[in-house]
Amino acid sequence: MSRAGGLRTTRRTNGFASGLESSALSVVEELTTSLRLGGITDPRRVANDIISALLDVPRRWARINRDAPIDASTVAAARLAAIQLAHGAPFAYAVGSAPFRHLTLKVDARALIPRPETEVLVGALLDRMEAQFGPSRWGTAIDIGTGSGAIALSLASEGRFDHVIATDASLDALEVARINAEHFAPFLKTSVELRHGSLLSPVRGMNASVVISNPPYIAFSEAESLPPSVRDWEPPLALLSGHDGMAATAAIIRDAALVLDHGGVLAIEVDERRASLVAELAMAHGGYEDVNVGLDLAGRERFVIATHI
Repeated sequence: MSRAGGLRTTRRTNGFASGLESSALSVVEELTTSLRLGGITDPRRVANDIISALLDVPRRWARINRDAPIDASTVAAARLAAIQLAHGAPFAYAVGSAPFRHLTLKVDARALIPRPETEVLVGALLDRMEAQFGPSRWGTAIDIGTGSGAIALSLASEGRFDHVIATDASLDALEVARINAEHFAPFLKTSVELRHGSLLSPVRGMNASVVISNPPYIAFSEAESLPPSVRDWEPPLALLSGHDGMAATAAIIRDAALVLDHGGVLAIEVDERRASLVAELAMAHGGYEDVNVGLDLAGRERFVIATHI
């Protein structure tokens, strides 16, 4: 049963609930008006999306359940989300959550919004580990720059790792990851350990079968060309990197070789314009073999996966 489905219906006046609840239809109508005035394209669709995100129900829920009651706290959150969207906030920040593979993660402006491209990277790694190790345990996985914890929690819930470690240079991002890790703890196959520090510095001296990362890979000179919903809202630490966007990626390639086991896997999300450069960097390092460039759902070169020698 959805959160709204179990609520008591109250008497309505002029289409709005007279008590602590409002009908789904009345909330959608109110949000649609607010969003339209805020200049939002297709405001009714967005209004329905807000309700479905806040209640964690299918997108068509409000259309099908027009008379279903929605509690006052959800209505207040929906109104606030509409205001934030009108001010340019990304949808995920406005509603406070984002889907990622089988998870719905809590997100806010302290951490990067998880994206479908990264879901593909996780899927490719899981397929690789399944083919390489089969039903046996997969050792330790390290997620560098975890942000909301999306990659680490997906590995811990879907894989057969003995241990998952997630690092981030931002204490704010680690707090978001902690909230998500605590929420999903009962559903994980292994625990997720959070460590503070830049890139691989928190895991020096360890051994791992996997190092995976969606590092910052946008050059500082490219920041102004980013969409305003990204440039003005998401944390620069998670987006921007020096040396034409390659600094963090190059450091990960270098330092991952110090912690990966023989036959361990390095998996990195990259800028499509620099995928071949990242692959060349991994091949030139001398510590990797079987270096491959992977495509995202749009057919763009988005991932580099390599095996540690």
